[in-house]
Amino acid sequence: MQNFEWVTPTKVFFGAGILNRLGLETSLWGKRALFLYGKGSIKTSGLYNTVVAQLRGANIFFVEHADVQPNPRIAHATEGARKAKEHDLDCIVAVGGGSVIDEAKAIAVGALHDEPLWDFYTRKAVFRDALPIIAVQTLPATSSEMNGASVMTNEETHEKFSIRGEMLYPKLAFLDPSLTLSIPVQYTAYACTDILSHLMEGYFTATADFPLQDGMVEGVCRAVMGSLETILKTPRDFEARSTIMWAGALAWNGLLKAGVEGASIPNHMIEHPLSGMYDIAHGAGLSIVIPAWLKYMKSHIAHRIVLFGQRIMGLEKQLDGKPAIEASDIVIEALEAWYQHIGTPIRLKEAGLQALDIDACTKQAMALSKLWGVPGYTEADIRAIYRLMA
Repeated sequence: MQNFEWVTPTKVFFGAGILNRLGLETSLWGKRALFLYGKGSIKTSGLYNTVVAQLRGANIFFVEHADVQPNPRIAHATEGARKAKEHDLDCIVAVGGGSVIDEAKAIAVGALHDEPLWDFYTRKAVFRDALPIIAVQTLPATSSEMNGASVMTNEETHEKFSIRGEMLYPKLAFLDPSLTLSIPVQYTAYACTDILSHLMEGYFTATADFPLQDGMVEGVCRAVMGSLETILKTPRDFEARSTIMWAGALAWNGLLKAGVEGASIPNHMIEHPLSGMYDIAHGAGLSIVIPAWLKYMKSHIAHRIVLFGQRIMGLEKQLDGKPAIEASDIVIEALEAWYQHIGTPIRLKEAGLQALDIDACTKQAMALSKLWGVPGYTEADIRAIYRLMA
């Protein structure tokens, strides 16, 4: 196991009814808030009124900034930072899924710096501080409520880049599974695909077996997949929704890959150009990318693919006695079949992409490889993986 540093400064409130503490807890971090949310579903659900009542009850002044997009845009975040400066706001209350919380982190940086906000995402500038963030998660998928990463899209260049820093961890995260009961099954499937991808990345790229971390990842994967099966039959099952919400928070906050030698994120490196350029759902992009990546890499990671099939997908009998490459093909086919079963695409055309600009996607993926430190991929490798998605 490698040396590592891991931190989780986020205080989590989990369970039904925990929003009755939102106002009081927020007031400990600020009294002038930017209230950030998406396209308005929180108004139809009644969550907007709950948040407003909590903020007003705690005598917190707030300015609203609505209409965050599913792949959040840097221009919208720049406008949010402008509002925060104009009104001398001292915290951000982000109510929504990972996109809202990711944009909150961008605004938190932009509010305290004068450099163009996108410069932080291209590493031309280094942020030194950020406003405190209070996150109310409504669509678990990205772990943004419990990590220090922010992913944003530049709508002019169609680049989808990220920043990371300890000061970007939300100070508070409110996770009420009852807020997720009405999420459509399709969006839940996309969210679970995203959660699983966060677990798969380190699992498949690990250069050795790590009993502790492998066991945790395998357990969370089985829990997510089993809970999604329950939701396909009973969409409002509270326990299944609770499991997915907590798994979403844990999957990408660094705990499950801490110390794992070789862990990297090539599938996200390859997917970001798809959702950045074509604005498809991130989870949908990942269910296309992962099987293609596994097919290309199977000769290098067959052992880990077989473990995934045996320990997570329950394919022990089908894989027994099979050579590693043949067994890997069985696992990949089973994973593709499961993605189709839950309604996520496994080919570009199934996501409405009739043609892919492979040159542009490859260029952006290679840029991400450099920014994120994902080793071992040439332009030829990336192009070949994109071709396997047709």
